[in-house]
Amino acid sequence: MTELSRLDPLKLVSTAELLARRVHERFPDSGLSRLSKELVQLASDAKERTAWIARPNLKLRALSVGVVVLILGGSLFAVVAALQNGDPNARFGLAEFVQVSEAAVNDVVLLGAAIFFLFSVERRAKRAKVFAAVQQLRTLGHLVDVHQLTKNPDALESDYETTESSPVRRLTAFEMSRYLDYCTEMLSLVGKIAALYCEGFEDDQSLEAVTDLEQMTIGLQRKIWQKIAILERHGSAD
Repeated sequence: MTELSRLDPLKLVSTAELLARRVHERFPDSGLSRLSKELVQLASDAKERTAWIARPNLKLRALSVGVVVLILGGSLFAVVAALQNGDPNARFGLAEFVQVSEAAVNDVVLLGAAIFFLFSVERRAKRAKVFAAVQQLRTLGHLVDVHQLTKNPDALESDYETTESSPVRRLTAFEMSRYLDYCTEMLSLVGKIAALYCEGFEDDQSLEAVTDLEQMTIGLQRKIWQKIAILERHGSAD
């Protein structure tokens, strides 16, 4: 895979930092500004985590191989000891053969399961890292959605009637448009940062988790684009 066909963690971090500055300059001390700073932190974490995930864990692999060798060695020793200590004059009929075969099959199955478990330790450890990161990004995506919920373009109409429980509207049409734009950009970055975790790590469960998150962010962006479209139709946005 060429450089042009891969996501660059450093560029994602710089993009997140630039977006955070833009949000802060336009809406200082706002909740969205604080979320944008958290997004920068998650992008920085992703750069380090994805490097760890893509790198072979030699210590864990060596430990797994060592344990497997010990298991195989212990099993072989037990078989040899049983053959040496067995009675050579003992009668070995069909019933004894069935019993020995059944025990051998059970031992092979258990041994195979143990070996598979040990050799999958590294993959499961990396998968756990991906799941934890995706959950953090998912939470941030939902928080962005919460912040844009009260940004209702209809409230800018002169004949819009409020109630006692209606949120206070402080944004102009232009400011609301910029606010919603920033929300879509943040959601887009959430999806891109999540996609980093599948670079260099081929794991179906991790890919499914990342894909689900990307689908969620796309759905949230669509809702915001509908609000932006309403602003543009009313000629309110610059």
